[in-house]
Amino acid sequence: MKRRIISAILAFTVALTTFGTSGLDASAATQYVDTTGYTELDDLYSDYFRIGVAVQAIDHWNDPTAEIGNPDKEDLIDRCFNSMTFGNELKPAYNFDPKSETLFTVDRAAEELLIWAKEHDMPVRGHTLVWHSQVNPAIFAKDFKATVNGKETTDWDAKLDEDCLVSRDELIKRLKTYIYGAIEYTYAGGFGDVIYAWDVVNEAVDEKSEGGFRNSYWKQIIGPEFLYYSFLFAREACVKYSREYADLYGIDSSDPDADYSAIMPELFYNDYNEWFSAKSEVIVRFISEDQFNPGQSMIKSDVIAEGGNGTILGDGLIDGIGMQGHLDSTQNINEYTRALEKYDECIGNVHITELDVGINGNGDAAYYKQAQFYYKFFTALMDEVDNGIGLSCVTFWGLTDDASWRRGANPLLFNANLSAKSAYDALVMAGNRQEFALEDVSGGGNSTDISVDFEPEEDTDGFNIVNLEQIGLMSRGSGHQSKLMLLTTQNHTEGANPGYAVRVSRSESDATAKLDLSGLVGEYVKFEVWILTEDPTVVVGFEGDGGIYDLERTSSTGDWQKISGAFRIPEDWSGASLYFETDGAGDFFLDDITVTKLKEGDPEITDAYDPGPSQATGALSEEEIAEIQPDNITFWDRIVNWFKGLFD
Repeated sequence: MKRRIISAILAFTVALTTFGTSGLDASAATQYVDTTGYTELDDLYSDYFRIGVAVQAIDHWNDPTAEIGNPDKEDLIDRCFNSMTFGNELKPAYNFDPKSETLFTVDRAAEELLIWAKEHDMPVRGHTLVWHSQVNPAIFAKDFKATVNGKETTDWDAKLDEDCLVSRDELIKRLKTYIYGAIEYTYAGGFGDVIYAWDVVNEAVDEKSEGGFRNSYWKQIIGPEFLYYSFLFAREACVKYSREYADLYGIDSSDPDADYSAIMPELFYNDYNEWFSAKSEVIVRFISEDQFNPGQSMIKSDVIAEGGNGTILGDGLIDGIGMQGHLDSTQNINEYTRALEKYDECIGNVHITELDVGINGNGDAAYYKQAQFYYKFFTALMDEVDNGIGLSCVTFWGLTDDASWRRGANPLLFNANLSAKSAYDALVMAGNRQEFALEDVSGGGNSTDISVDFEPEEDTDGFNIVNLEQIGLMSRGSGHQSKLMLLTTQNHTEGANPGYAVRVSRSESDATAKLDLSGLVGEYVKFEVWILTEDPTVVVGFEGDGGIYDLERTSSTGDWQKISGAFRIPEDWSGASLYFETDGAGDFFLDDITVTKLKEGDPEITDAYDPGPSQATGALSEEEIAEIQPDNITFWDRIVNWFKGLFD
C-alpha cells in the first residue's frame, strides 16, 4: 500500500513537472502589467507586412489563458496587431453540422470572435475550410454515421470502416455544400468585410507519400483533385455571395463596374515544414504545375480564368501560400528565406501564418538566443520585402507563452502577465533597423557532460523528480508537437525500482524529441541513448542553424536498443540539439542518455562526424552526399549554398 501511495504521489508530481502548473488555476488572480507604453508592432512594420496574432475565445473551452474575453489581452491585441486568426473556432470540427442544409452551423465562440473583430476593425484570416484533422468524420460517412468496427465515432484520427464511406460524388457534393455554407454565413452575418483571407486547404501534402499527397479521406475518396475542387468552390462561393449580400456593405450590385475587392477574401494554401526543399517542390507542383482540370474538361465554372491551363493557379483559383513557421532558435534562416523566395516566384503572395520560436534549453541564455533569432529572422524578412518579395502578413501563433500549444518551449513574445520578453524587445529593434543591443548571456546552457536515467532521487525532502525542461529535453517538430512524459510502464535502467523512461507520444511522424546541447557548441562529443519503439526505423542526429544531420539510422529491434555515435558541433553555430525520431508516428521511449565531451587524443574523435566546411573541399557526387547524409532532404541545398558562397 505504501508503494502505491508513493507511486501515486510521484505520478502527480511528474504531471506537474512535465506540463507545468499555469493551466491549473483559472488565472483569475493574475496581475497584468501595464502595456500601454509598448511599441505598437503593427505600426512599426506597416511598411513591410501586417502583424497578426492567433487567438481563442475563453468561451470556447472555458480556457482562462485564452485571449478574447480577457480585457487586458484584448487591449494589447487591439493596439499592437492588425490581423487575427482564430486558433480553433473556425475549423470544421466545431462548425460542421450534418443536420443543417448547408452542413454549417457557426460555433458560438467563432461568432463571438467575429463580432469582436468587426467592432475593433480587426481583419481576420479565416482558418480553415478543409483539413484532414479537426473535422467530424461524419462528413465522410453514409448517413453521416462514421464507424470503427461497427461502432459510431467522432474521432477525426480514426481509421473508418470502408463500408461506411460515402461515394466520390457524394463527398464532392458535401465539400461544396460545407464551403458554400461557411462562406455564405460570413457574408450574411456582416463579416464579409472582416475576413480578408481564407486558408482554404490546410496540410494536404506529404512529400514522402506516393504522389505527394497526405492519404486523408478527402484524397482517398475524391482523389488528388479534391485540392482543385476546394479552391474552385471557395472562389465560386466568394463571388456568388459577395454579389448577393453586396448591399450590406454599401456596394451596388446592379452596377456592372462595382468594386467588390473590399469584400473579396484572398484564398490560400497553408502547410507546415514548407521550407524543406522536398516539400516546397511538391507544393509548387500542386499549385502551379499539376493539371487537375486539363483543358477545363473536368468541370466548367464562370470563375475559372478564361484561357486557364487546368492548374489551380492557372485557372485563377488561388491567391497565396501560407508558411506556418513553427521554429526554434537553431533554425537555419537562409533555408527558410530560400523557400519564401520560391513561393514568391510561384505566386507572388505569401503569408507566414503560424509563427512561434521555441527556446533551446533553459535560463537566460535560452531566452537570449530566442531574442537574437527573432531579431535576425525579422531583419531577414524585411530585407526580402525590400528586395521585392511579396510577403504581406506575419502572424504569431498565440500571444502569451502560458497559452501556447508549445507551452514548454515558451515560443512567443509575452509572458503570462503580459510583460514583454526579450523576444519582443528584439522585434522592436529589428523593426526600427537598430543594432541588436541585448546583453549577451549566450554562454550558458549545458556546458558539462549530460547523464540522465530519469530516476527520481530521494533526499530529506522526499523524491526529486527529473524536470525534463531543465535538462533540455523537449518536443521537436515544426508542424506538430509530441508530448513527453515520465512513465514507469517502460524502463531500461538496470536495478531501477519502479524504473522511469520518457514516452514520446505523437500522432504525426514529424513530432519527435530533442536534447539541448547549446552549451557544447565547438566541442567534439559522444552520445549514447537507449530507444524502444515498434516503428521500423530509428534515427538519431544533431541539428542547429548550420543544418540537420542524421548520424545513426538503423532498423528497430522492437526492444530496447542502444544508439551511439560521435560528432563535432561547429563553433560558429548559435546552438545545437541531439534529436531522436522514427520513421512512423508511433510512441517511442527514451532512457539512459549520456552526452560526453571528448578530449584531444580520445579515439572517438577519429571517427566523429564533422559537418564543417572541410567536408566540402570539392564537388560532391549524389552518392557521396547520400553516404554523408542519408535521406536528408536539406543537405544538398546546404552544399549548393556553400559553393554559391564562394562566389558571393
